[in-house]
Amino acid sequence: MKRKSIPSVYIFFYFFTLIIGGIVLLNAPKGDYELFINRHHFLLADLFFSNVTYLGDGLVFLAVFPVLLLFRYGYALLCVFNAAIHMIVCVVLKQLVFLNAPRPAAFFKDIDLVQVAGVPMHHWHSFPSGHTATAFALTTMLAMIFPKRHRYQVLMVLIAVTVGFSRVYLMQHFIGDVMAGSILGVGSALLARVIVRKYFKGRAFKRGLLPKKKVVLSHLKPEVQATTEPK
Repeated sequence: MKRKSIPSVYIFFYFFTLIIGGIVLLNAPKGDYELFINRHHFLLADLFFSNVTYLGDGLVFLAVFPVLLLFRYGYALLCVFNAAIHMIVCVVLKQLVFLNAPRPAAFFKDIDLVQVAGVPMHHWHSFPSGHTATAFALTTMLAMIFPKRHRYQVLMVLIAVTVGFSRVYLMQHFIGDVMAGSILGVGSALLARVIVRKYFKGRAFKRGLLPKKKVVLSHLKPEVQATTEPK
């Protein structure tokens, strides 16, 4: 990974969204916004969010890894460390530290919540949101790989935020769980970047399974070749 692989546009919009989320949390008791969202469900949103939430499944990394392996071994290693870091931390927090953290279904056990068809509501292990962590870890990593494509970085932020919101819409997590998951995801991608840049920076890691095409000077167009000749 290059020094300039920090996706500045992605990071800017991420922190902007995080600040907005913090303001939202401070302005209402826990659960108020979640209940408001739950009371305003409609069919198209149910279909959309029940499907887009799968972009936060950890298996997505298995789909991205072989693609990155084709182009650069360093990118594939970044994917491996990124996935491992955020998943290990997420499991430790969910299963050991915040074992009894209730999800909305348990927190609002005396309230009849709107449930999206085909989406079972879980009751415990709420903090942090694993799907959100995966979404932000993945999109931060992809934004790093394309640090100069600013529109692409904005798209990555929007995808990650949408996945995070889907977890609240489906009443699987609170907004605070989602925000914590996003911090975990971005942090794991940045830490993975540090590891790859420090320990895997040789030329061998800039190659991939796909052979790079070498351009032979004699195959260039005459006008292009003329510009490369010394005057």
